[in-house]
Amino acid sequence: MFRTFIFIFGLAIFFSGIFLGNNLKKDEKQALALDDKKTIFGFVDENVPPPCSWEVKSPERVMSENKSQAIIVQLKNTADKECESTLSLRAPGFDLSPGKEDQSINLMVSNKGSLSWIMTPRKTGTFEIAVSDILNTKIFGITVNNMFGFSAGQAKIFSFIGSLFGPMFTIPWWLDKWHRRKYRQETFEKETK
Repeated sequence: MFRTFIFIFGLAIFFSGIFLGNNLKKDEKQALALDDKKTIFGFVDENVPPPCSWEVKSPERVMSENKSQAIIVQLKNTADKECESTLSLRAPGFDLSPGKEDQSINLMVSNKGSLSWIMTPRKTGTFEIAVSDILNTKIFGITVNNMFGFSAGQAKIFSFIGSLFGPMFTIPWWLDKWHRRKYRQETFEKETK
């Protein structure tokens, strides 16, 4: 009876791990499909400081509805004079901290800096978020879901553990079946002699 319980437990862990892993991959693929980059070509007035160059640290593509994440933008001044940028984060479906969507930064020659927002989802679904300045826009897809109370990282770990160790819990049951079959076969051979 105990071996049967362990066998069922192992199968449940295995199939749960496979289910969570497949859902995470599907959600991540759905979010990555929304990624885009847009550039507007324009002229910048000589009297206005040039825009700083910037790069967004790629956000988590799948997150649970009870977790927040930071959107971090790394900026650097590659010009030979002070640069200035105003970056915007458009994130429908999320609450932002700080509450303003626009943040400005000035950097001296050869300096680096960063801006960040904390995003907290309001509901589940797949959303586009956009980080932009006056010339460039980078769009990222993010899927927010409820993974049985797990965060995306915890779900990935449980998926791995379940896929790996779930079948191991079934080994005692298979060994018991093999021993019983072997015993029946030996008994049958003894009776037929």
